[in-house]
Amino acid sequence: MSDALPWLPWPHRLLEGPCDVGTEQRWHIELSDGRRAVVGQLAADLARDESIRRRWVRDAERMQGLAAHALAPTLALGPEPDPRDPAALAPWRVRLDPAGETLESWLRRAPATIEELSAVFVGLADALQSVHATGAVLRDLRPSQIVRTPDGRVILVDVGLSRVDVLSSHTASSLLMQGSAYAAPEQIHATAVDQRSDLYSLGVMMWQALTGELPFGDGPAFMREPGHGLPPLVSLRRDVPPALELLVRACLDDDPSRRPATASDVSWVLRGGAPTSLMEHATTVCQHCGTRLRVGQRLCLSCGRVSVRFVPAMPGEPEYGVDLCTIDEDARKLEWLQGFVRDIAEGQTQAPEFLVGPTLLYAEEERRRRIRLPARLFGGLSEQTAVALHEVMRDKGLDTKVVGPPAVRSASMLPGGIAGVMTVTAVSFATLGWGTAFGVTLGVGLPFLLLALNRYNNVRQWVQRTIPRFRLRALPAALPASDPLVARLAALLHEGMPGDVREVVGELALLVQRLVDHRAAHVRDHRELDMLVAPLQPLVGAVERLVGQLHEIGRELAELDEGAMVRALAASTARREGPEQRAPILQGLDRLRALEDRRAEVFHRLLEARSLLTRTVELGLAVHDEGLEHQRSLAMAMAALGEG
Repeated sequence: MSDALPWLPWPHRLLEGPCDVGTEQRWHIELSDGRRAVVGQLAADLARDESIRRRWVRDAERMQGLAAHALAPTLALGPEPDPRDPAALAPWRVRLDPAGETLESWLRRAPATIEELSAVFVGLADALQSVHATGAVLRDLRPSQIVRTPDGRVILVDVGLSRVDVLSSHTASSLLMQGSAYAAPEQIHATAVDQRSDLYSLGVMMWQALTGELPFGDGPAFMREPGHGLPPLVSLRRDVPPALELLVRACLDDDPSRRPATASDVSWVLRGGAPTSLMEHATTVCQHCGTRLRVGQRLCLSCGRVSVRFVPAMPGEPEYGVDLCTIDEDARKLEWLQGFVRDIAEGQTQAPEFLVGPTLLYAEEERRRRIRLPARLFGGLSEQTAVALHEVMRDKGLDTKVVGPPAVRSASMLPGGIAGVMTVTAVSFATLGWGTAFGVTLGVGLPFLLLALNRYNNVRQWVQRTIPRFRLRALPAALPASDPLVARLAALLHEGMPGDVREVVGELALLVQRLVDHRAAHVRDHRELDMLVAPLQPLVGAVERLVGQLHEIGRELAELDEGAMVRALAASTARREGPEQRAPILQGLDRLRALEDRRAEVFHRLLEARSLLTRTVELGLAVHDEGLEHQRSLAMAMAALGEG
């Protein structure tokens, strides 16, 4: 064929191109068998940077080798024999061009109906899940890379190459200028991101499909103003179901840990599944070490102790209280006290407010709503708990005191006073006559009554001050059966463990606790308990192995400084050093890429196990045949961990 690319070693006909797309030049061609394909070649100026060239080739090879049905097949990479050779032609790839409409074109017709959106994004979430299951992270998924075929399938094209732009001395400035509105904000901070970054892209597209607009404008997410929020979707579209709004907002969260765990969680909700795993989970703190954990978690995964330290007095024990005597206008003290009360008090959702300074400065409604000092914060405590609470608050500069068992105070002073007056009156009338009796009553009985009224009022105010304002959070309900398993998971979280791993393992620990406790509530002896816990032993063992692998990967990644290697490579090139001098640096960069890919693969298995175990717990509370469903769901979680 005459119209052809001279360096492409296949018979073909040139249809269109070249055009610049991102870091590539692209051509549309027709192969000799009639199939259409796209040729992408790394831009010549980028190909001269040896580190970028190797990174592009490695990513292209990896996407070519992924066994994901949703990827457009890559037919070839070149040039032969080694596309990494800096002396060769700029590297290129050829992939099939599937027939269909891009999501970019479909979004131009937005807003879409809820039914159409669900159908489109269920397919897209399933396609993403097939890619994520191989351990890959696409990092910057865009509507132009998503094709919907005439038969309703979703095919991903030209994905997985965005890392060419990351930490390259050649393109560091262009990264800020060309950042995508679909890329998750954490990508500017770290190159080792996980699959939840792709779910952010999914959230941007769903918002766009529902409203016709990008949620945060055309610029990259990391450049938007901090705290820039989104209006409720229902205020833009009244027909948006609450579950869909919850899903979209979760995908768009800046914090990856608050997004759905996997793409299958997204498709689950879009197919009508309960979005309980996306809801805000209440947190508290370990009352020993202060580490944040989920409400209901029995063992702290940081210090390994029972998370609740402050407990009420046992029946029959003397009861103590803790009073807040005064509080100054230091905002930091008040903020700490409010957070502390929320963490240790039962059902406390609003921050407590106090009357600080002269009461005349407050409106009447504020005086009724705020707590007047001195006030009893907690009561009914054991002496050890009362002392411990006092010491914690005293260390923060608060004026508190421990109050012992209350002294006996008569609340019947008013009735006693009335009875006394009546007695004096009766005696006077019987012995002294009407006139004298009336004088005696006024002179003796009335002062006694006034004294009784005053003392009664003092007692009433004392009772108001000493009614505990808050009740301690109850000890998490848990049976000893789950504690050894949770303790094994806690042992994994040593100092220095990355936050994303700690968060996932913490959730797995709580899920294991809930699963065991629910089933163990119906057992009668230790043999049944052993049979119950046995299926969870290999699950915990698989988590231990995966976390061990992540620890080892993290240790190796910490030894590889990409910025330093890129600078060393640039210096070596400037000195015109030969391949022998550059080889160790290039191998280090290759090793860094391989470790990042391996980490994403292992971490995804943890996320998948968490997602499946969450559904196991949710279903286990509702299914009639608990044993059968328990075994089936555990088998699925084990398979996700690579142990099935």
